[in-house]
Amino acid sequence: MLQPITNTEPVDNEFFLRDGAVYFSGLYENGLLKGVAPKNFCCWHYWGRSSTACFLGGIRLRGADPASFRVLNYAYAMDKTAVYTTTSGRVPEADPAIFQVLDNGRNDSGAPQGYAKDSRQVYFHNGDGRVKIIKGAEVSSFRSLGDTYFARDDKRIYAYGKQLPKADLASWELLGHWYSRDARRVYYLNREIKGADRDSFTVCTPLDAPPLADHLARDKDHFYQNDEMIEEPLWLERLHEMTQEP
Repeated sequence: MLQPITNTEPVDNEFFLRDGAVYFSGLYENGLLKGVAPKNFCCWHYWGRSSTACFLGGIRLRGADPASFRVLNYAYAMDKTAVYTTTSGRVPEADPAIFQVLDNGRNDSGAPQGYAKDSRQVYFHNGDGRVKIIKGAEVSSFRSLGDTYFARDDKRIYAYGKQLPKADLASWELLGHWYSRDARRVYYLNREIKGADRDSFTVCTPLDAPPLADHLARDKDHFYQNDEMIEEPLWLERLHEMTQEP
């Protein structure tokens, strides 16, 4: 994934060239990578590597080995001795010899997030804080469902890095926009929606809704914004706001 740097204009959270030097375009300012020669620098989004150091944005990854450093996806990178993430640096217990990412590492809003595993355990990176080890997950059968939120193994369903409570594996289905259901219950991410009617439950969030918009659904008796019941007039107002032309 790493390619020689070519950008000459600042783009948020990416490296660029200016006056014969390498910079990183951060949230509030552009930072110079001191001592880094452009001819030796390769990058991919916010991951970077020179002949002597590896970078996450404008921060040098202490102890990382440039010769073996490679990017796995938006959320993870590794070298011959360690695995790295965008929030916590090294993943202390990960085994780089067997470590594998299970999705593209970026959620629907563009933030780093995703599942990974090695021979001993499963990891979830939610883009905020340290990478979580999913205790009790069956490593051999564990797989991400591709959207970086949901995953499963041969025994359980997982949503946002947590086991989905009481979910029936055989009947569970993903409905979209963080909603799912099994033969008896309806869920929003990793929370059961108490009182929802499973058979009539319908996701109503428009397909072209902004990534960070609230989610809407309904059943024969109730209207929902995310996992909360709301009154029909307010629900219709929210739906109208989502479907209006910009």
